[in-house]
Amino acid sequence: MPEHSVKIDPSTGRMIADLAHFLGLTKKAVLRDAVLAFTEVHEHTISQGAADATERAAGTSGSLEGARLLAAAAGDVASLPLRDRVTVLRRQLLEVLRRHDARNPRIVGDLAQGGDTDILELLVERDLISDRWNLLECIHETQRLLGATVHLHDATALGLIASDRLERLEREAVPL
Repeated sequence: MPEHSVKIDPSTGRMIADLAHFLGLTKKAVLRDAVLAFTEVHEHTISQGAADATERAAGTSGSLEGARLLAAAAGDVASLPLRDRVTVLRRQLLEVLRRHDARNPRIVGDLAQGGDTDILELLVERDLISDRWNLLECIHETQRLLGATVHLHDATALGLIASDRLERLEREAVPL
């Protein structure tokens, strides 16, 4: 792997050199270990940022299809079948889920299997220590948005208490 230089201020360079000397390591090893330790300490923030970036990118896909469906329904979202409402309102749905710290949403149940249903089932992940996670509020907001019954399956909790059920849901899950 090619090596690249990293520009740092003189005082940080001296600290790295001193640590390398005292620990009997190379400066590269000290810097690598420092970055790994930093990543470990900030793991939650990094994973949340990655999830947000993924959801923003995912939110832009399907927007042309959503506009086409909305135009075909003459702007009346409520008249569309649930699958099409999810497509049209996908960006707003992702935003509601994001506000409640529900990450990596995937469709499960009848809708995931191509069935015609009025119930949207989503498998979502969450942070166990999040103060924004409120299952009932999240369900209420998504139901108001879509005008349909919504069931949220908490992958994090299922992983702790019902891993066999989680495995079954993950097998049938399709991206939102």
